[in-house]
Amino acid sequence: MTVTWRWEEQSRNYANYGNANQWTVNAGLSSLARESAQNSNDARLPGPADLVYSFIVLSGDDRQRFEDAVAWHDQLEPHLAAMADAATGAVTAGQLQSGLAALKSAESLTLLRIADYGAKGLTGPEFAEGDADAYGNFVKLCRLDLYSGKDKTSGGSFGLGKAVYWRFSRLQTVLFNSTLQPSDAVNGRRHNRIIGVNQGVVHQLSSTNFQGRGFFGVQEANDDVASVWEDADLAHRLWLRREDDRPGTSALLLGFYDPDEPEKGLGDIAQVHEFAKSLEAAIEEEFWPLLTRDRLRVRVEVLDGDRTVYQHTVDPEEQYTELVRALRKVDAGQIDDELNELGDVVVRDVPISISARTDAEERHIAFEHTAKLVVTLSDDQKDSLENKVCLFRRPEMVVQTVDKEFEGRTYHAFLMAGAAVNPDSPSLEEERADDFLRFAEPPAHDQWIPGSGRTKTSQANLTAHYKAPWVPNLRNIRQAILDQLSDIFGAPAPSGDTPPKSIFKNLAFLQGESGGSGARGTASVRKPEIRIHNATVVDGAWHLDFEIRARNRPEGWSVEPRLALVGLDGGYQDIPWDQLDADPPAEQSGNTVVLLHKPRGRLLTTTVRGVSTTTLPIPAMESAVDIRIGRADVAPTSAQPEAQDIP
Repeated sequence: MTVTWRWEEQSRNYANYGNANQWTVNAGLSSLARESAQNSNDARLPGPADLVYSFIVLSGDDRQRFEDAVAWHDQLEPHLAAMADAATGAVTAGQLQSGLAALKSAESLTLLRIADYGAKGLTGPEFAEGDADAYGNFVKLCRLDLYSGKDKTSGGSFGLGKAVYWRFSRLQTVLFNSTLQPSDAVNGRRHNRIIGVNQGVVHQLSSTNFQGRGFFGVQEANDDVASVWEDADLAHRLWLRREDDRPGTSALLLGFYDPDEPEKGLGDIAQVHEFAKSLEAAIEEEFWPLLTRDRLRVRVEVLDGDRTVYQHTVDPEEQYTELVRALRKVDAGQIDDELNELGDVVVRDVPISISARTDAEERHIAFEHTAKLVVTLSDDQKDSLENKVCLFRRPEMVVQTVDKEFEGRTYHAFLMAGAAVNPDSPSLEEERADDFLRFAEPPAHDQWIPGSGRTKTSQANLTAHYKAPWVPNLRNIRQAILDQLSDIFGAPAPSGDTPPKSIFKNLAFLQGESGGSGARGTASVRKPEIRIHNATVVDGAWHLDFEIRARNRPEGWSVEPRLALVGLDGGYQDIPWDQLDADPPAEQSGNTVVLLHKPRGRLLTTTVRGVSTTTLPIPAMESAVDIRIGRADVAPTSAQPEAQDIP
C-alpha cells in the first residue's frame, strides 16, 4: 500500500483559487474555540464526551520524522511552493507563500491536534456518489463544501464551521484520523481512518496545471485518493494516534497559527503556552453551559515533542462561578422567589414568538415559546460576563449576550431557550423553537437578535423555512429580557418615612462593609497553590514543569516555590533550585515569582520550569520530590506588609 499526495489536473472550465468557506470564519482563538468545539459537540454521541486540544511543537529529529511521514520534501512542499507563485492574484496563495517562508525560517514546527472521544466519527462512504441522504460525516467534511445535512441538535445550518481547521493552518493543510462505532464500520473496518486534505489554489508544477485541492491517502487504480485504514504505525508517525478506542475524530492542523498574529508560535514555547491559555479562556466563556451540564469535558495541553509541558482541564466554575452555580441550581429545581443574598437564583418567563414554518415535512403554525431567564447576584470578582445575559439553546453554546447595567446592582444572567429549557426531555414546541433560533443564526452563530446598520447580519436562511415577517419576533427578545430585568432590579417604592433599603446598601461602605453595592458577596482569600504537570530526572537533576495558581487581587502575589525531597515519614527537606524560569507575563526575582493583578479574571496563573541542584542527599532516581509554597506576599509593586510563611 502506497500512501501519497495527489492533486487532479486542472479543468479548462473552472479554476479554484482557494476555498471561500474559510473566510466566513473569523481569526482569533475565540473563533477557533467556538467553531471547533461546536463541531465536536454536534457529532457527540449520547452521554458525555471528551475534547482534547494538543499544541505540539516538533524540532530536530521529531520534525524530520513527521515531515518524512507526511511526504513533505518530495510531494507536499513542491506543490505548496508552486501555489505560492500565485500570491499576487490570490489571497490564499499569499497566505501559503508567507506560511512557507515562516516555517523555513523556524527551527520547529507547531501542530494543533483537535481530538474528540465519544463522538460520531468520520462515517460513511468514501466518495460523494448516489443519494445524498446516504452521505456520512466523512464525505461532508472532506469532499463537500457548503453542505451541512445537520440534524436538529446541531449548532448551525450552513455547513461552514468545518472551514475553521484550514483557516488556522499556515499551509491550508489538515490531516484526519477517525475511529468509528462497530455499527458504523465501513467494509468491516473502523479504526484509524486517515485522510489528508490541502485546500490550496490552482498551480503549475513540471509543466502540468493542477487543481487547488489535494488529498493524502491511498491512490486507487483510477487515480482517486481514498482513506488509509487500520494503519496504527502511520497514525503514530503523523501524531494522529488516538488515546483510546472510543469513536471520534482527530484533526491535525499543519503549521498552526492565529491569522491575526502570524508572527507568533514559530517555535517559541512560551507563545504556544499563551495560545493554550487563550483557547481555554474562550472555551470557558463560549461553552460554560455545556461544560456545566457535563456533556463535554475539555482538556488543553502543550507538548514539546513527546514531553507534556502543560496540561489543564477546562473548568468554567473557576472564572464564571455565579453562572455555573445558578445553572446547577435551576437544573436541580432550587429556585428562589427574590434576590436577597449571594447565591439566590430567580427565574422569569420570556416569551419568544416563533414564526410559522413552511417546509412540507416540518410545517407548523406560529406559536409562542416560553424561554427562561435566570438571574443571580454577583460576587466581588469581576469577569467578562458580568451584567450580561447569555443567550443559548440546545447546543448549550452562548450565541450572544444582552448587556444591561443597573446602578447599585451587579448580576449574572442567562436565557435558556428552545430545547435547552428541558434538555433531557424537550417538548415538541421547545424543539421547534430551537429550530427557529438555529436558522436565525448567521454563519458565525453569534446572533439571534438582528442589529441595524453596520451591525446587521444576514439571517436569510430563515427565508427558505419560515413565513415572514420574523425580524420583529427576534428583536422583541431583547426588550422582553430588559423588561424582566427591570422588574427584578427596579427600585421599590419607599413606605412611610423609611428610606429605600437600596440607599443603605449603597452606603454600606460607611460601616466598613465589603462589597459596597450590596449586591456582591465577599470571597475568601485563598492561598496560592502549586500544580505539577511534569517531573523527570535528567543527568542526576530533577526537571519539573508546574503551575502557580492564585486568586486575582489588586495587590497581586509574590510567591516563592520551594523544592523538597519527600521522606517516607511524610517529612520535607528543602533542596536548592539550580534554575527557575517563569513564563510571561509573570515576573521573577531570584527564586521568587511575581504574579501581577490583571483587570479581568478570577485567577492569576503562570507556568514555571525548574531544575534542581545535582547535589542531593540521595541520588535523584531514588528520591521523591514535591513543590510547596514557601512564602506568599503582595507583589513588590504594591505596599508590602511583612511576608508570611505558609506552613
